[in-house]
Amino acid sequence: MDTTRLTEIASLIADSTRAEMLLALMDGQPKCASELAVSANVSTSTASHHLSALVKGGVVDVVQVGRHRYHRLAGYQVADLIEILGNLAQGLGRVSKKELLTPCRSCYDHLAGRVGVAVRVGLEDRGFLVLENDRFLVTPAGGEFFGSFGLDMGSLRAGKRPLTKACIDWTERVPHLGGALGAALLGKLFERGWLERGGLPRQVVVTPVGKECLASVFGAMI
Repeated sequence: MDTTRLTEIASLIADSTRAEMLLALMDGQPKCASELAVSANVSTSTASHHLSALVKGGVVDVVQVGRHRYHRLAGYQVADLIEILGNLAQGLGRVSKKELLTPCRSCYDHLAGRVGVAVRVGLEDRGFLVLENDRFLVTPAGGEFFGSFGLDMGSLRAGKRPLTKACIDWTERVPHLGGALGAALLGKLFERGWLERGGLPRQVVVTPVGKECLASVFGAMI
C-alpha cells in the first residue's frame, strides 16, 4: 500500500468544507461549484479552491457541458469510502438531516435507508438473493426476476464493478444492496416512477404507486 497516497486522500477528506461537498455529491448527481458552495456554506470562490484540490487528488471528477463545469465523485470506490467513514462516525451530517434521510435515500447510486433495507430483505425472503460475507449471491430465480424487471444481467455481470455488495447502511446498521446490481435497480425504480428524488441531496421519496409496487413486487413492507 502506498502510504503517501493514503495520507493524501485522508487529508483531502478530513477538511470539513471538502467533507460537506463530498457528502452533497453522494447522491450521484453532478453539481456545479455554486451548488456545492451552498451545501458547504462557503463562497463560490472558496468552493472552487477546495474542488480544485479534490480534483487534483483524484477524489472528484469534472464533467464539462458546454461552458459549464460540473463535479462528481471519481467513482463508486470514493462513495464506498465515504459511506464507511460515515458508519464509523455513527451517522452523517446534522441530526435534522439524518432524520430526513433515514426513511429513504441514495447511497451514491443505489438505494439505502429503511426502504433500501426493506427491499433487500424482501429479495432475500423471496429467494432471489443470498448473503455471503460482504456480497450477495444472485440465485437462478433471482436472475430471472431481475431480468424480467428489465435489468441486463449479462452486462452487469460482465462489467468491472462487482455485481453486488452488502453495503452496511449507516442508519439501519444492516446491509442494503449495493454494487452494479443495486445501481441498476435504483435507476429502474426511478424510471418507473416508483421513487423520486427529494429536496435534499441523497433524499429519495417513495411515490404512492411505488409503495404499492414495492410491496407487491419486492415484498418490501414500508
